[in-house]
Amino acid sequence: MFFNKLIPIILSLSIIQSIPPKDPLDTDPSKPLGDVVPIEASVSQFENTNKQKILLPKYIPFTPTHTGGHYNELLKMLSIQYLDQKANNLLAISVYLKKNRSKNFEVKSENVTLADGTIAMYVHSEDHGADIIRFKKNNLTYQIRLSKRGTEKKLDDLIKVANSLQ
Repeated sequence: MFFNKLIPIILSLSIIQSIPPKDPLDTDPSKPLGDVVPIEASVSQFENTNKQKILLPKYIPFTPTHTGGHYNELLKMLSIQYLDQKANNLLAISVYLKKNRSKNFEVKSENVTLADGTIAMYVHSEDHGADIIRFKKNNLTYQIRLSKRGTEKKLDDLIKVANSLQ
């Protein structure tokens, strides 16, 4: 008899508590870059762990509304992002201590020369949402990605960002 009364109570409680779980892929609107820390903190973590100085850009081709960084100790990689949420512009810089894992791009690349003579690889594809420039400086590999719309090329802005690294 006790169980006959208990079962309806349990069923009614399960119906009341049937709030759907939050989708883990949903982003928090207050954190458009996800769980990042201030750029200075992530750079400091990379530099202190690896005894390597990071160069940061003085030129950003837009005014960021959000910035952040993340250091991945396993990959020995620093990621820095600058976002203009209003205009949907994103500049992302990855710095690798080890040799870059993916040497081959599936798209055609061209070599460009930076102001200090550094040879960089520029990748542009109409199929990708960003243009990329990659180069080595001070035993670190830098990869700079700049979002684009459609077929526009971002080479000039990428070179300006790369040349502004200090």
